Amino acid sequence: MKILVVFTGGTIGSSVTDGIADVDVGASKTLIEIYKNRTDIEFECISPFNILSENSTCETLSEICSFMLSIEFEKYDGVIITHGSDTLSFTSALLGLVLSWVRIPIVITAADYVLTIPESNGWDNFKASVDFIKGFSDATHSNTGVFTIWKNHGENVKVYISTRLNEADGYLDSFSGWGGVPFGTMENGSFKRADSEINPLHTEPCEKTAFLKNRDIRFKNDILLIQSYVGLDFDSVDIKEKSAVLLKLYHSATACTQGRNTSFLKFAERCFENGTDVYVYSAKKSEYIYKSAEEFKFRDIVPMYNINTSSAYSKLLLSYATGDKGIICRNLFYESLE
Repeated sequence: MKILVVFTGGTIGSSVTDGIADVDVGASKTLIEIYKNRTDIEFECISPFNILSENSTCETLSEICSFMLSIEFEKYDGVIITHGSDTLSFTSALLGLVLSWVRIPIVITAADYVLTIPESNGWDNFKASVDFIKGFSDATHSNTGVFTIWKNHGENVKVYISTRLNEADGYLDSFSGWGGVPFGTMENGSFKRADSEINPLHTEPCEKTAFLKNRDIRFKNDILLIQSYVGLDFDSVDIKEKSAVLLKLYHSATACTQGRNTSFLKFAERCFENGTDVYVYSAKKSEYIYKSAEEFKFRDIVPMYNINTSSAYSKLLLSYATGDKGIICRNLFYESLE
């Protein structure tokens, strides 16, 4: 079994000096050492860049996507990407969309503490990533595409469909799955699917983004993400040089539509006058909608249904970078729970 390991930095690839944690490519490579006596696994390692993930930008997203699109996947049984946890959900979602056509498992994983701290989950996360790929190689599961693997404190290691990973809880450092459940867990080295109606029986490749293979993608910082909150002053939002605005709605799929500078509808009109497209998420399809949300329908506001923050933002990044607006309304890799 041959696995490509792509080191990009983050806590899992950091060491501590004088109380300061920073990236250290040598730290990442200790993960491979525990397999040095295994003759059934061959690792090929590469590091396109080495950063703390909070320093990720549209330029680094462009770099990792372009790098991954250049890989000859048929040479490997799987790929593991080590990453930082802060922006793990964003990179996971974007790569899930970009690489939905790949016919082997690609796993993104991270760590809560540097590997020299005994409590670090990095070792368990990496081992589970190897085991998940081994399960595919041994045909004990047939899941292809991009997945994120993470162990919350006191729990089994969980496997998430990458486009359904929510951002971590800021207090517990725990990740969760969009829709309330992970795709599955790793138990005794084997993948066990979570029995839920929102989970596919197994993931399958989607050819809708196969046109991106070997393509050099350049994301522009032209998508503005805004979160609804009480008193949000839309007049203070600068939309110059923005191609699109994406508003996170309240959980009932609503936003404020009243007030001089707090009305989303007035803000949307200003966006349209500026030539800026307007999107909202997560919209819902239900037996009834609130009056405020009903007003969206009479304007050119585009709803994105049953999708989390990272995937909604990633779909717009990808759509505007490639010029393919059809990406927005297609379900590329299980990101929408419609």
